[in-house]
Amino acid sequence: KHNNKKHKDVLVVNGKGKYIMPTLSDAHVHFPENEADLEKILKLNLINGVTKLRSMRGDWNHIDWRKKYNTDDSFYPKLYLSPPPISRSYDLSTAQIEDFVKASKENGFDFIKILSINSQPIFIKLDSICKKYNMPIGGHYPKLASGNYINEEILFNSNFASFEHLGGLTGESAAILDKRIHLLKEKNIFICPTLLWYSIGSGQYTYEEFKNLPGMQFVSKATMEEWIEGTKKYREKIGDAAYKEEVENELKSLDEKYQIIKKLNDAGVTMILSPDASSKYMMAGFNILSEMELLQKANLSNYEILKMTTVNFAKFFNEDYGTIEINKNADFMLLGKNPLENLQTLKNIKAIYFNSQFVDAKSLDNMRLSLLDIAKN
Repeated sequence: KHNNKKHKDVLVVNGKGKYIMPTLSDAHVHFPENEADLEKILKLNLINGVTKLRSMRGDWNHIDWRKKYNTDDSFYPKLYLSPPPISRSYDLSTAQIEDFVKASKENGFDFIKILSINSQPIFIKLDSICKKYNMPIGGHYPKLASGNYINEEILFNSNFASFEHLGGLTGESAAILDKRIHLLKEKNIFICPTLLWYSIGSGQYTYEEFKNLPGMQFVSKATMEEWIEGTKKYREKIGDAAYKEEVENELKSLDEKYQIIKKLNDAGVTMILSPDASSKYMMAGFNILSEMELLQKANLSNYEILKMTTVNFAKFFNEDYGTIEINKNADFMLLGKNPLENLQTLKNIKAIYFNSQFVDAKSLDNMRLSLLDIAKN
């Protein structure tokens, strides 16, 4: 389904021998502080077939960015926005919460992000006001300033729509894990695992491996040297024995996450996909495939993984895309091979159609080359 503009010229694309699938989403994005870096991030996502970005570390000025970059004739990814996040450092009054949520709603933000919360009474007030203004909540499984979690009955009957990073699920007993998975399914709360952030942070990679991770060719030489130097200093500071122990513990934690993701999937909990590419050695757009490769370690099929970043993201925002069907929004990409058989075909996108804009392979290549030039300079 496209808009009602009358086209004098019709572009016909020969798709013989190619595969069509919905474009991708990244469900946990941290935008750069400066707008000067934003366009680069948007293009990095686009050349990787990512046309939807959910911001999980918002700012009030992001509404202006959306107005500028999400116009009727823009091919840039669609931005789904949250205001500045709530954290336990804020001891908010009812009036302050009301002003915050009301301003978020009136300015067009899509949801409220919680990093942590000061106290259970503040969460109850926030949730009540979010329900009043029909504002979903997303973010970390909320810990209080005391270090405890919010009461489960209160939490799972709140306006929480998604939990990030498998919070509230790792490091718990089997009984608590099973109970929370049941509640997630019952209350239709989405999970965004963000495995790659933990994989990169595990310390398992050598310096040479870091340099060759996906997308690192788009990092300037100076920035990469700075990253490597910082990593070397840290590893030398803690010593070889402590470093090896840290890596071992982090990889054990990753194994636990794989097992939990398999349980979530088997229980029918809806998951959305993001690498949380907000750290060094990570790159917007390119890390979507890296996240998919880690999800395969949780024994998810290619179909189940692709569904997370297409169908499930559309369900999360109750929007009309995510599958290729008559009367659905036209939002797709062309591939040379079947991604259900091999996810690596996502590295070679033939064309993208999004927001009534057609971006062909040559345009995508030109965009890629211009981004490489920026990194070199």
